[in-house]
Amino acid sequence: MRKASEVEYGFPYGSKLVCYIEYTKDKEIRQIENYVQEKRDVYYRVKNEGSKLYAVWPGQYRSDLFEIDNIELYGKEYIKDLT
Repeated sequence: MRKASEVEYGFPYGSKLVCYIEYTKDKEIRQIENYVQEKRDVYYRVKNEGSKLYAVWPGQYRSDLFEIDNIELYGKEYIKDLT
């Protein structure tokens, strides 16, 4: 597993091709729907409730799993007040 912060030219947080997965503090796994409000909601759950956020970024020959290790960079894509 890689960290999103390690992507040389920046992680594509806003890409519709990226699949987000939340791992809650209660050990529940949720796939995040591709709706802006759902992506905003998970931002606040990570910040306030201790969830972890992961992303699968598909490539041409394989898909890689990333830990979203800087939730603020993710949030700037979906929360207007953070820009």
